[in-house]
Amino acid sequence: MSAPEQKANTGAEGTSTSTAPKKDLAATVQTLQFAWYVGHVVTVISTIFYALTYVKVFPRSYKFWYSLALLGVIESFGVLIFQTVKKHGFNATKLLAEDNAQYLFLSVLLFIAPPHVLLTLLVFFLFSTFHVLSYTKHFILPALDIPETHPLSKKIGDFVAANNNKSIQLAALLEVVTLAWLLVRVITFRKRSLTPFLAYALFIKLRYEKSAFTRNYFKQAEIRVENLVNGSGNPAVKDAWLKAKGVFHQVGSIRFFGENKDKAT
Repeated sequence: MSAPEQKANTGAEGTSTSTAPKKDLAATVQTLQFAWYVGHVVTVISTIFYALTYVKVFPRSYKFWYSLALLGVIESFGVLIFQTVKKHGFNATKLLAEDNAQYLFLSVLLFIAPPHVLLTLLVFFLFSTFHVLSYTKHFILPALDIPETHPLSKKIGDFVAANNNKSIQLAALLEVVTLAWLLVRVITFRKRSLTPFLAYALFIKLRYEKSAFTRNYFKQAEIRVENLVNGSGNPAVKDAWLKAKGVFHQVGSIRFFGENKDKAT
């Protein structure tokens, strides 16, 4: 996931990697990039409050916090897509191949057909946390006359540098786990379970083609299930697994973008 175009250098994925020119706070909050930042802040705060509803803290507000978290996601990713379309024009095929468009697509569908499952927010929460930290270090703190040599700025920078790549891998794992949980909800006939599952399954198919991490986690899951099935010694279970695996491989062979990307994203 990328950051809005700016004078500071940012990576294709992850967080900002250099310091922006110093601006006062009034100028900072008037930028499109700040709107992107606000979206991430909303996602982080709303996800935390949504999680608290699981332990009976304002439990009746769960729908509000879930929807607000997704609105934050839609805003932040919407800013990125707006900039992409403004710069390169609208091309649906190329746009769909971009990570930002895929996450925007998922967030919109979850907002329209909300499953109200915490797992579906955790990937967005993870990304937003790192973007909030990075933007705070490179833009908010300097605007408040807090230099990058300040201990707080250094701690933020060290944390982001040490964990940013790990967060991308964790996000891929969470996405696979979330798909499995949404499938369980469908099998157990939970309310509003089918549409979110189908939306997430399509999203995962897109991620499978783009992300080496996603493909690796699916391969690991396949190996573990294979071992469990073989260890069961039940021919019926083995036959069912072979049929299911065949279907999964057929779906995996379908290409939206022509070929898999080798780069882990």
